[in-house]
Amino acid sequence: MSKRKPELGQPEGPFERIASTAVRLMYSQGYAGTSINQVIDESESHKASFYRYFQTKEDLGKEYVERQGRDFQVGWERLMEKSETPEEFVHRWMALLKKQVKSGRYFGCPLARFMGSLDKPEPDLAERSSTVLGSWISCLENYFEKNKKALTLPANFESRKKAELFLKLFQGNSQFYVMTQDPKYFNELEEEMLFELKSIIKT
Repeated sequence: MSKRKPELGQPEGPFERIASTAVRLMYSQGYAGTSINQVIDESESHKASFYRYFQTKEDLGKEYVERQGRDFQVGWERLMEKSETPEEFVHRWMALLKKQVKSGRYFGCPLARFMGSLDKPEPDLAERSSTVLGSWISCLENYFEKNKKALTLPANFESRKKAELFLKLFQGNSQFYVMTQDPKYFNELEEEMLFELKSIIKT
């Protein structure tokens, strides 16, 4: 179990250096491909500092899931605030993903990337990942509901089902990109999401 985190407002302290380095390495290399010693070395920390905050590698994994889950959702919310319609949100989100791909910094969905790189099943991490995924779906569902009230989506738009479908489309196309390194899948993802905004799910 990880020890109590330091108070916020202390960026670039040992905890922040270790945690941010671990997130960067685990996203680019995967969980199994990242060692505690590498995190310590690249964060320019000491072992004593590391074990003050994280007792095990799994504790680092928990921090990764928490941070990536929060950062992904905050990024979404910023795009939502800037967008006048769900269509504009989709365009902005895809533009961001394509920018990450072009810079060589995109390795797939941060949750799928992490969970797919575990060298053995980790029920606790899976439960945490499931909680984060649920939070993402709820975030998108709430956004759709807000747009229904603003009349930018029809009243019979099924927000929950569409939110779940959007995440499935994102996961599938992201995985195809990771498998092929072909950015065309983000064009297809954009087209599929825009189509779903115009399509009403039949019950």
